[in-house]
Amino acid sequence: MFGPDEGAPNEDLVVLGIDPGVSRCGYGAVRRDGGRAEAIAYGVISTPPSDPLPQRLASLHDELEALVAEVRPSAMAVERVLFQNNVRTAMSVGQASGLALTVAAKANVSVTHYSPNEVKLAVVGYGAADKHQVQTMVARLLNLDAVPSPPDAADALALAVCHLWGAPLRLQTEAPVGTTATGGSSNESRFEAAVAAALAKEGTPG
Repeated sequence: MFGPDEGAPNEDLVVLGIDPGVSRCGYGAVRRDGGRAEAIAYGVISTPPSDPLPQRLASLHDELEALVAEVRPSAMAVERVLFQNNVRTAMSVGQASGLALTVAAKANVSVTHYSPNEVKLAVVGYGAADKHQVQTMVARLLNLDAVPSPPDAADALALAVCHLWGAPLRLQTEAPVGTTATGGSSNESRFEAAVAAALAKEGTPG
Protein backbone atom coordinates (compact mmCIF):
# COMPACT_ATOMS: atom_id res chain seq x y z
CA MET A 1 0.00 0.00 0.00
CA PHE A 2 2.75 2.39 0.92
CA GLY A 3 5.41 1.74 -1.72
CA PRO A 4 8.81 0.02 -1.77
CA ASP A 5 10.29 -1.75 1.27
CA GLU A 6 6.90 -2.02 2.94
CA GLY A 7 7.33 -2.96 6.56
CA ALA A 8 11.01 -1.95 6.65
CA PRO A 9 12.22 -1.32 10.20
CA ASN A 10 12.56 2.25 11.41
CA GLU A 11 16.25 1.95 12.37
CA ASP A 12 17.36 5.51 11.65
CA LEU A 13 15.97 8.98 11.14
CA VAL A 14 12.87 8.85 8.93
CA VAL A 15 11.26 11.96 7.48
CA LEU A 16 7.83 11.89 5.88
CA GLY A 17 7.32 14.49 3.15
CA ILE A 18 3.77 15.61 2.38
CA ASP A 19 2.72 17.44 -0.81
CA PRO A 20 -0.79 18.36 0.37
CA GLY A 21 -3.98 18.25 -1.65
CA VAL A 22 -7.47 16.85 -1.14
CA SER A 23 -7.81 15.22 -4.55
CA ARG A 24 -4.18 14.10 -4.65
CA CYS A 25 -1.93 14.14 -1.58
CA GLY A 26 1.62 13.06 -2.32
CA TYR A 27 3.74 11.38 0.32
CA GLY A 28 7.32 10.23 0.47
CA ALA A 29 9.21 8.71 3.40
CA VAL A 30 13.01 8.82 3.36
CA ARG A 31 15.31 7.12 5.84
CA ARG A 32 18.83 8.37 6.47
CA ASP A 33 21.47 5.87 7.50
CA GLY A 34 24.62 7.87 8.12
CA GLY A 35 25.50 9.55 4.82
CA ARG A 36 23.08 7.42 2.80
CA ALA A 37 19.42 8.16 2.19
CA GLU A 38 16.81 5.78 0.82
CA ALA A 39 13.14 6.00 -0.06
CA ILE A 40 11.14 3.54 2.01
CA ALA A 41 7.66 4.58 0.88
CA TYR A 42 6.10 6.95 -1.63
CA GLY A 43 2.89 7.40 -3.54
CA VAL A 44 -0.34 9.38 -3.65
CA ILE A 45 -3.47 9.32 -1.52
CA SER A 46 -6.48 10.16 -3.71
CA THR A 47 -10.07 10.99 -2.85
CA PRO A 48 -12.92 10.97 -5.41
CA PRO A 49 -14.04 14.51 -6.37
CA SER A 50 -17.58 13.17 -6.62
CA ASP A 51 -17.72 12.41 -2.88
CA PRO A 52 -18.91 15.05 -0.38
CA LEU A 53 -16.05 17.14 0.99
CA PRO A 54 -16.48 16.04 4.63
CA GLN A 55 -16.24 12.40 3.54
CA ARG A 56 -13.14 13.11 1.46
CA LEU A 57 -11.44 14.91 4.34
CA ALA A 58 -12.27 12.08 6.73
CA SER A 59 -10.87 9.55 4.27
CA LEU A 60 -7.67 11.56 3.77
CA HIS A 61 -7.26 11.91 7.53
CA ASP A 62 -7.59 8.17 8.03
CA GLU A 63 -5.11 7.40 5.23
CA LEU A 64 -2.56 9.86 6.61
CA GLU A 65 -2.98 8.42 10.09
CA ALA A 66 -2.40 4.90 8.77
CA LEU A 67 0.64 6.11 6.81
CA VAL A 68 2.24 7.69 9.88
CA ALA A 69 1.60 4.51 11.87
CA GLU A 70 3.19 2.47 9.06
CA VAL A 71 6.41 4.42 8.51
CA ARG A 72 6.78 5.84 12.04
CA PRO A 73 8.49 9.08 10.99
CA SER A 74 10.76 11.08 13.26
CA ALA A 75 9.67 14.29 11.52
CA MET A 76 7.26 15.51 8.86
CA ALA A 77 8.07 18.01 6.09
CA VAL A 78 5.03 19.72 4.57
CA GLU A 79 4.95 22.10 1.62
CA ARG A 80 4.10 25.58 2.81
CA VAL A 81 0.75 26.91 1.60
CA LEU A 82 1.40 29.98 -0.54
CA PHE A 83 -1.05 32.48 -2.01
CA GLN A 84 -2.29 31.34 -5.41
CA ASN A 85 -4.52 32.91 -8.03
CA ASN A 86 -6.61 29.76 -7.96
CA VAL A 87 -8.42 30.20 -4.64
CA ARG A 88 -10.10 26.79 -4.88
CA THR A 89 -6.73 25.06 -5.23
CA ALA A 90 -5.29 27.07 -2.35
CA MET A 91 -8.19 26.05 -0.11
CA SER A 92 -7.73 22.39 -1.01
CA VAL A 93 -4.02 22.54 -0.24
CA GLY A 94 -4.72 24.32 3.04
CA GLN A 95 -7.31 21.76 4.10
CA ALA A 96 -4.99 18.83 3.37
CA SER A 97 -2.08 20.58 5.08
CA GLY A 98 -4.21 21.09 8.18
CA LEU A 99 -5.06 17.40 8.28
CA ALA A 100 -1.38 16.47 7.98
CA LEU A 101 -0.54 18.77 10.88
CA THR A 102 -3.35 17.28 12.98
CA VAL A 103 -2.17 13.72 12.33
CA ALA A 104 1.43 14.70 13.13
CA ALA A 105 0.41 16.38 16.39
CA LYS A 106 -1.57 13.33 17.50
CA ALA A 107 1.47 11.14 16.81
CA ASN A 108 3.90 13.59 18.49
CA VAL A 109 5.78 14.08 15.22
CA SER A 110 7.45 17.45 14.67
CA VAL A 111 6.47 19.38 11.51
CA THR A 112 8.48 21.79 9.38
CA HIS A 113 7.10 23.75 6.42
CA TYR A 114 9.14 24.42 3.28
CA SER A 115 8.37 26.61 0.31
CA PRO A 116 8.93 25.22 -3.21
CA ASN A 117 11.97 27.49 -3.63
CA GLU A 118 13.50 26.23 -0.39
CA VAL A 119 13.12 22.65 -1.61
CA LYS A 120 14.68 23.48 -4.99
CA LEU A 121 17.60 25.21 -3.33
CA ALA A 122 18.23 22.32 -0.93
CA VAL A 123 17.87 19.51 -3.48
CA VAL A 124 19.31 21.00 -6.68
CA GLY A 125 21.36 23.91 -5.40
CA TYR A 126 19.39 26.82 -6.84
CA GLY A 127 15.87 28.08 -6.34
CA ALA A 128 15.07 28.52 -10.04
CA ALA A 129 15.28 24.80 -10.81
CA ASP A 130 12.33 23.30 -12.66
CA LYS A 131 10.32 20.29 -11.50
CA HIS A 132 12.13 17.87 -13.81
CA GLN A 133 15.52 18.91 -12.42
CA VAL A 134 14.29 18.45 -8.85
CA GLN A 135 12.75 15.06 -9.58
CA THR A 136 15.87 13.87 -11.44
CA MET A 137 18.10 14.90 -8.54
CA VAL A 138 15.80 13.19 -6.04
CA ALA A 139 16.09 9.95 -8.02
CA ARG A 140 19.88 10.22 -8.05
CA LEU A 141 20.24 11.12 -4.38
CA LEU A 142 17.99 8.23 -3.36
CA ASN A 143 19.57 5.80 -5.85
CA LEU A 144 16.26 5.12 -7.58
CA ASP A 145 16.21 3.46 -10.99
CA ALA A 146 13.85 6.09 -12.39
CA VAL A 147 12.25 9.41 -11.51
CA PRO A 148 9.60 8.72 -8.85
CA SER A 149 6.06 8.62 -10.18
CA PRO A 150 3.54 10.18 -9.99
CA PRO A 151 4.93 13.75 -9.72
CA ASP A 152 3.12 14.36 -6.41
CA ALA A 153 5.13 11.51 -4.87
CA ALA A 154 8.39 12.89 -6.29
CA ASP A 155 7.59 16.31 -4.81
CA ALA A 156 6.93 14.71 -1.43
CA LEU A 157 10.24 12.84 -1.54
CA ALA A 158 11.98 16.13 -2.36
CA LEU A 159 10.42 17.67 0.77
CA ALA A 160 11.73 14.79 2.87
CA VAL A 161 15.23 15.08 1.37
CA CYS A 162 15.16 18.83 1.96
CA HIS A 163 14.40 18.33 5.64
CA LEU A 164 16.82 15.44 6.17
CA TRP A 165 19.78 17.49 5.05
CA GLY A 166 18.50 20.92 5.97
CA ALA A 167 18.63 20.36 9.74
CA PRO A 168 22.30 19.21 9.78
CA LEU A 169 23.24 22.14 7.53
CA ARG A 170 21.56 24.57 9.91
CA LEU A 171 23.52 23.07 12.79
CA GLN A 172 26.74 23.39 10.83
CA THR A 173 26.22 27.10 10.37
CA GLU A 174 26.27 27.43 14.14
CA ALA A 175 29.55 25.51 14.48
CA PRO A 176 32.99 27.21 14.46
CA VAL A 177 34.49 27.92 11.04
CA GLY A 178 36.29 24.89 9.65
CA THR A 179 34.38 22.38 11.77
CA THR A 180 31.09 20.55 11.49
CA ALA A 181 28.37 20.34 14.13
CA THR A 182 29.67 16.89 15.03
CA GLY A 183 33.22 18.12 15.53
CA GLY A 184 34.68 17.07 12.18
CA SER A 185 37.34 19.07 10.33
CA SER A 186 35.50 19.46 7.03
CA ASN A 187 33.00 22.23 6.35
CA GLU A 188 31.47 20.38 3.41
CA SER A 189 28.32 18.48 4.34
CA ARG A 190 27.59 14.96 3.18
CA PHE A 191 24.61 16.34 1.33
CA GLU A 192 26.73 18.86 -0.58
CA ALA A 193 29.07 16.02 -1.54
CA ALA A 194 26.11 13.89 -2.65
CA VAL A 195 24.71 16.70 -4.79
CA ALA A 196 28.12 17.31 -6.37
CA ALA A 197 28.50 13.61 -7.14
CA ALA A 198 25.02 13.38 -8.62
CA LEU A 199 25.63 16.45 -10.78
CA ALA A 200 28.93 15.00 -11.98
CA LYS A 201 27.22 11.72 -12.80
CA GLU A 202 24.44 13.56 -14.64
CA GLY A 203 27.03 15.22 -16.84
CA THR A 204 28.71 11.92 -17.67
CA PRO A 205 27.65 10.29 -20.98
CA GLY A 206 26.04 6.91 -20.77
